Amino acid sequence: TLLADAQAVAREARDRILTAASAAIQEHGRFRLVVAGGRTPEQTYSLLAEAESRWGLCEIFFGDERCLPADHPERNSVLLERTLVSKVPIPPHRIHPIQAELGPEQAADRYQGKVAEALPFDLVLLGMGEDGHTASLFPGHATPEGRLVCAVHHAPKPPPQRVSLTP
Repeated sequence: TLLADAQAVAREARDRILTAASAAIQEHGRFRLVVAGGRTPEQTYSLLAEAESRWGLCEIFFGDERCLPADHPERNSVLLERTLVSKVPIPPHRIHPIQAELGPEQAADRYQGKVAEALPFDLVLLGMGEDGHTASLFPGHATPEGRLVCAVHHAPKPPPQRVSLTP
C-alpha cells in the first residue's frame, strides 16, 4: 500500500501495532514491542498515546540507543517517555531501556541478557536512515556473530558510540 505522507505512515503503523498488541495479548497474555527512534516513530508514538489498549500487558524494549546521558533529548528512551510512556499506564517495570550511559560494551552486555530472556518479541519496529542504516547498524560496518546486542563504535552519524540489537 502506498501511503500519501508521513502522517499516513504513522497512522498505519499505529493501527498495525494495536492489532499486533491485541493478537499477542489474546494469544499469550502480553505484548513485547521493540521500538525505534526517529521522526516517523515519534508521530506513531504520539498517536498510540491517544489510543485505547491494554497498556498494562505491554512490555517495551529498544532496538538501539545512543551512548549519551540518560536524560539527553537525543536518546530514544527520552523520545518514547515524552511521546508515549508518560501518557499511558505501562508499569515502569515493563519498560526496558538500554543503559547506554554506561558505555557501549557494558550496556550491550547488560541488555544481551535482558533480550535473551524476553525472546521472542511480538513486534520489532525498524526504520531506515538516509544512509541505509537500521537501528544502529550501519552499512559497511561489521555486526558480531552470536550476539543479540552489540556495542557500536565509529557510527557515521553522531554520536559515534551506540548500542544496537543485531539482526
